[in-house]
Amino acid sequence: MYTESSRIVLVGLVALLLGWNLGYPLEVVLLGIGIYLFWTFRVVSKLFEWIDKGMRGIPPETDGVWGEISDTLNRQRRRHRRTQEKMRKTINRVTRLTEALEEGILVLHSDLSIDWWNSSAAKLLGLRTSDRGSAAINLIRDPVFVDYIHHDEFTGAIELPSIIQTERLLKFSASRFGDNEIALVITDITRLNGREQMRKEFVGNVSHELRTPLTVMRGYLETLHDMPSNTPVANVAFEQMSEQVTRMQVLADDLIMISKLEADVRQPAIEAVNAHTLLRGILTEAEALSAGNHTITLDCPEAIVVLAENADIHSALSNIIFNAVRHNPSGAAIAIRVSQNPDFTDIAISDDGVGIDPMEIPRLTERFYRGDSSRNSTTGGTGLGLAIVKHSLNRYGGRLMINSRLGKGAEFICRFPTNKASA
Repeated sequence: MYTESSRIVLVGLVALLLGWNLGYPLEVVLLGIGIYLFWTFRVVSKLFEWIDKGMRGIPPETDGVWGEISDTLNRQRRRHRRTQEKMRKTINRVTRLTEALEEGILVLHSDLSIDWWNSSAAKLLGLRTSDRGSAAINLIRDPVFVDYIHHDEFTGAIELPSIIQTERLLKFSASRFGDNEIALVITDITRLNGREQMRKEFVGNVSHELRTPLTVMRGYLETLHDMPSNTPVANVAFEQMSEQVTRMQVLADDLIMISKLEADVRQPAIEAVNAHTLLRGILTEAEALSAGNHTITLDCPEAIVVLAENADIHSALSNIIFNAVRHNPSGAAIAIRVSQNPDFTDIAISDDGVGIDPMEIPRLTERFYRGDSSRNSTTGGTGLGLAIVKHSLNRYGGRLMINSRLGKGAEFICRFPTNKASA
């Protein structure tokens, strides 16, 4: 800027002196200004021409303020190119990464039209170049997918047969990003599903096969225990063996039950089960199990009904109530309360016993999980009871909620949808 100001002053002085000598100072000064403006216009034209061509090549030779501008633009151009190169390398790396994934990735615009996919998605869904811009629901027409992809917020995933190979099973999970766009991840779970099915069949078959020998063993042990020639040591041994056989029978029964629940994909035959009648029957069984060692109360209006299969809801509620009896010491109070509103029915089973560590609560419905608290120290449960409860409730759109603290008792709430549509 200093150089350009000096140049203007110099041109003005030279024009003024020359004009003074010629006797036309004003005219010569105006001529000098015109020549300077013409030169400046040429420099600016060359500079803009270079800019219009994308600033490729060497910038025009200039000095002064226009030279500084040219140099600044040239530096910015080099920085921009370096940034572009970094972005290009990053994009190429991300592209190679997505192409290496076994999972298919499909990117949808906010209007559900297809924007981009990787090669795995193309193989799993049979995509072609002409599909770009098409609506995803025109490609995957399954009503379950259509309902899932129209959600404002995506939770969980859905499993559907492949649209090009019906024997293959695909898992779809979606999430929103950017300007309300959707990233859809497609995973082929055919082999995993096959292994899971084999595991379920194996567990169910083994459990069934165990029933007969366990029944025979239990019968012989009872016979041997009642023989008059037994020694006290023999009787203790027979009693302990009988207890272990009983535990194995309970485990086999629980395994059969959870295998049935997992394998039963039919829509349950929902009926109106009177909650008071059902719970009164379970309470009678619980009192027999307690043998008077616990106080068990029921607070349930006689008119309340729950929409479920009687066998399923009986299994779920008896599991929780019997657990409250088995896992709490003598003298503990167990309360069963039922409440209902237009949306759901809550059946709460609470006690003032030993309680559960809050850190263990998220894992209580896992198969074979048994917490370390004193609730399990002497009872020897199978660790399948609450898993069965969870499966039973899920069949009707219900859920299990657990609240507890060590030494402060526990509360198990079974929530069922009140109306048949939500169930």
